[in-house]
Amino acid sequence: MRHRGAPSVLGAARRGAALLWMLGAATACGAVPSGPGTGDAAAGPAATVFAPYFYTWGWGSPAYAFGSLMEMKSRGGPSAVTLAFVTSAGGCHATTDIEEHRADLQAYVVAGGHAIASFGGATGTYLENACASAGELAGEHRRFVDATGITELDFDLEQHGASSNPAVNLLRATALKQLQGARPVRVSFTLPVAPGGLLQESIDILQAAVTAGVTISVVNGMTMDYGDGTDLATTPIRSIEGLAIQLRSVMPGLGREESYRMAGATAMIGKNDDNETFSLDNARTLLAYARQHQLGLVSFWAIQRDQACPVSADLAVCSRVNATTFEFSNIFASVTDPAR
Repeated sequence: MRHRGAPSVLGAARRGAALLWMLGAATACGAVPSGPGTGDAAAGPAATVFAPYFYTWGWGSPAYAFGSLMEMKSRGGPSAVTLAFVTSAGGCHATTDIEEHRADLQAYVVAGGHAIASFGGATGTYLENACASAGELAGEHRRFVDATGITELDFDLEQHGASSNPAVNLLRATALKQLQGARPVRVSFTLPVAPGGLLQESIDILQAAVTAGVTISVVNGMTMDYGDGTDLATTPIRSIEGLAIQLRSVMPGLGREESYRMAGATAMIGKNDDNETFSLDNARTLLAYARQHQLGLVSFWAIQRDQACPVSADLAVCSRVNATTFEFSNIFASVTDPAR
């Protein structure tokens, strides 16, 4: 079973002029959906979105507490998810897990659900590394949008070298600009952060997108897997503070509140891929911070892990913290419902 573990990102992030935010044209990913995606990509600012990751390989699997989006929702699960991951199925062709389960996705949306599709991840071949040209990549993105109805695409870029180099950054950025010219699509990026904010390779990804004219909705920091000895109560907050400061430094005239609305925070619940554990109390601390600053997005890896450990203790199956299902989800949902 494929398991995502973000690379260690110890050390301070180097700052640089990298990000363009199209105020009034792009928002956090929380508009009321008119289809499996987000509906009108030009809608105005919305409340913080909570959209934990949902394994695309988890559909129908008996390893988890639920085997579909509708089963998850019927059991009290979240009303938004980030479906992960879309990669190359061979050449410039996207994996079809989401398309194959569109009936479940559509039922989830009709029931009030919201879906984001995440391209990339820690393993597999990225489409931008498999497509021969920006036009070919844009065409495959367009085909995916048409086949799934999802109009909110996130790019989880964490493979060193493969995810960020001048050629691939230019190809991806050019394709996304072409895609946004053809479809009402929101684009966000999920990127590694150090305690001080973004890493230079992430800045390079964003700078290429900015130069190409891509409208970016959210820059989501992967606040996880920092390395042994990290305080997971304080370091994630330091990372997002650093990210927000970076946004203000590269956006003349950008206000403090607006910089937080651009930022997202994604934790790895429970045991991380190092020797650290993101606890329920750590989650409460992060969510109090997210509510205070009205972050654009909060998420975690992954909703199928938000359960007590069954016989298997595989990190892909459970958090090693939960006593019951959806304990972390209920805390994260407080970002939109403080009573929870």
